[in-house]
Amino acid sequence: MTSWARWVGAAVLAGVIGLAGCASTPPVPNELVLKERQGRFAVQSSGPFQEPQAVQGGFVWRRLTSGWQLDLNSPLGATLARLTVSPTGASLEQPDAPDRRAASASALLAEVVGAPVPVDALEDWIDGRIKDDSRVTSLKRDELGRVVSFAQGVWRVRFAQYGQAGPGRIDINGNQQGQNIKLRLVVDQPV
Repeated sequence: MTSWARWVGAAVLAGVIGLAGCASTPPVPNELVLKERQGRFAVQSSGPFQEPQAVQGGFVWRRLTSGWQLDLNSPLGATLARLTVSPTGASLEQPDAPDRRAASASALLAEVVGAPVPVDALEDWIDGRIKDDSRVTSLKRDELGRVVSFAQGVWRVRFAQYGQAGPGRIDINGNQQGQNIKLRLVVDQPV
């Protein structure tokens, strides 16, 4: 598997085996958390002549004073990977692996997983927004003007189950290097 699913799968597997008893990692020190969304993710990847692959776990996404941060957690709650994005670039921390840095989150994950992943758009998507971009097509909105679905490059995105903080579910489907990738984020809504 040469996609986001491989990266997430390796992180989840490492966490379940090696970090089952650890607690989640707190946000970056000296940063004010402006917004936090958390929930569950599921990634499925399939390709020709391959068994389908699937991984799942939890996530915590934080908007910070100087950027944003995404933690991916094992089903038992251990932080498996942390992606931090600031004006100076992006960094990826994983247990038992050297930290990695790049100019952007997308560049970093393309280097790590070997294929482009639309992670830079997550900051907007988590709130149910898209940037006005020439790459966005097939845009549909609901009767309240909220984004419901669109296409961006090879990715088809659907927002559903809106709450006060944004969509409660985000479905992302795409095809990268012969791999069909399905990512679902189910976001906990504030009560």
